Amino acid sequence: MITIKKITKQIQTQKSVKVIANKAAILIPIITIDEHLQLLFQVRSKKLKWQPGDICFPGGRVEIVDYSPQHTAIRETYEELGIEANEITILGQLPKFMATLGMMIYPFVAEISSLNNLHLNPDEVEEIFTVPIDWFINNPPQIANMLIGYKPANNFPFDLLPDKAKKWQKRSEHQLYFYHYNNHVIWGLTA
Repeated sequence: MITIKKITKQIQTQKSVKVIANKAAILIPIITIDEHLQLLFQVRSKKLKWQPGDICFPGGRVEIVDYSPQHTAIRETYEELGIEANEITILGQLPKFMATLGMMIYPFVAEISSLNNLHLNPDEVEEIFTVPIDWFINNPPQIANMLIGYKPANNFPFDLLPDKAKKWQKRSEHQLYFYHYNNHVIWGLTA
């Protein structure tokens, strides 16, 4: 028989559940080319399952081997572009933020001393390019809205819940920025 005493004991002996949030770190690389500060972008490999061909900064998931998100950003930059840690000077960390799909992003701004030893990982990076920082100041982005929502699957038990819509439901709306630079479109979180 269930009693208040048994319930109380059960509550007191519960162990907390460790929740591992999805975390990622990115490096926003700045390099000086012809005396102009430029941002270094990469085009994701078309072999990738998630966002192939998109433009981004180097980065990725925080893994167990990483002792900090900053370490993740530096490690991923090396894995993707071959830029050694001694060629990266962290200038600072921008505020972390939650991406629309629930990933906590830790952005770091860094100066890259040289691209001489660059080795692109073809499994992750198609190509790289740079854009002068001044260009962004002089060229406002195109802005569009993205609707985020949900749609119940075909096997959802609508009959168990009152007044649940069977169609797509808007959850939130976000502005997205698009920069058109030469033949590249920089958009989303990267923009």
